[in-house]
Amino acid sequence: MRLRSMGPALFMAFAVAFVPVSLAQDTPPAAVQADPEVKQAARSLIEDLLQASHVAEIFSELRRTLREVYIPAFRDLVQGATPGVPAPDAKTAAAMAKLLTFMDYLRKAGDELDVALSENRDAMISDVAEQIAKTAKPVEIKDVQGLLKLPAVRKSLDAFHAISKLVTGFTYEDSRTFSGFSAWAGRQDLDVQQALPGRPGSGLDVPSKHKIAKAQAFVNDLFAISHSDEIVADLNRFVRDVYTETAPMAEADREELREQTEQFEFLYNMQKAVVLAAAPSVVAATLSDEQLAVLHGFVRSPAFAKLSDLILNAVKSATALTKDDIVEAQKSLEELERKAKLRERSAAEQDKTKAEWDALIEKWENILKNRISPETRSGLERSLEDLQDEGSPI
Repeated sequence: MRLRSMGPALFMAFAVAFVPVSLAQDTPPAAVQADPEVKQAARSLIEDLLQASHVAEIFSELRRTLREVYIPAFRDLVQGATPGVPAPDAKTAAAMAKLLTFMDYLRKAGDELDVALSENRDAMISDVAEQIAKTAKPVEIKDVQGLLKLPAVRKSLDAFHAISKLVTGFTYEDSRTFSGFSAWAGRQDLDVQQALPGRPGSGLDVPSKHKIAKAQAFVNDLFAISHSDEIVADLNRFVRDVYTETAPMAEADREELREQTEQFEFLYNMQKAVVLAAAPSVVAATLSDEQLAVLHGFVRSPAFAKLSDLILNAVKSATALTKDDIVEAQKSLEELERKAKLRERSAAEQDKTKAEWDALIEKWENILKNRISPETRSGLERSLEDLQDEGSPI
């Protein structure tokens, strides 16, 4: 898409410089005043874009998670207070402490930036709307609004929000549950193959009916709470009915993908039946009563249920697109591309528009950067330098 004036709206929400995308116009490269009606239409478009993209929610959720989950959990690691995880040695602890310092300054910067964004929200939107109105015609803004209302666009933005919750959807207690279980699992020495059928002489005792019943309950809960059937069905349906029918590929490749999808569905159902029949006996023969209790406890924990629900929601959001949604979006984009080519602008006009957007972005970058306190900015810079000196990938 060649429309270069909508991107900066998202920049204003996140204070991140997006490459501007211009709308075609016939006005010569001279100083122009924004038409008030066009500016109001542009402002309405920006508001719709901000709401549909969930940028404010995602930014807030990221800040909360950093403050309430990642920093406390990482501090536990540094101090050796994570369940089941030994305290790090002095060198590792020092390196981890530097990362913790950086995260804390990042939190402070995010909080201060949030205040600045809230206070300047109307002014930023007004500036962006005015710049759009200088170069855009009402029909062009209307075209972009129509694009934003397309089911494919809305569903894609909702899916991105749902996927982001896989990072931001947990609490501090959830993190401790995952850390404790991960540490426990790392200490186990399990050899499931020794308990598989056809492995005589393994030396394993035949599990009691009572233990097999407990293993059966664990397997049932695992399949039910993880939503595995629903997730696999949604993914399989999306590949078969949407991706295979709309993705650009040769017809032979399309037919091969259809066959692979059918084979996967068949094999999954067949293997699931085998697993459900054999898993209780294998689990009962492999695990001790204590190990089985820990595994079952983790599967029935609120943290695991939340993880499973978030994965299911992300998959459902990502696979909510239909064939009709994608075909409609493709046609709309092609039409916008056609209109943009009909109103091709001169190099001088494009350079002038880009310079205006660059100046506007620089203006708000400086305003927002200056709203972060000197102490926070210098601390963030020093902590980043310390990490780089430490050889951290950050």
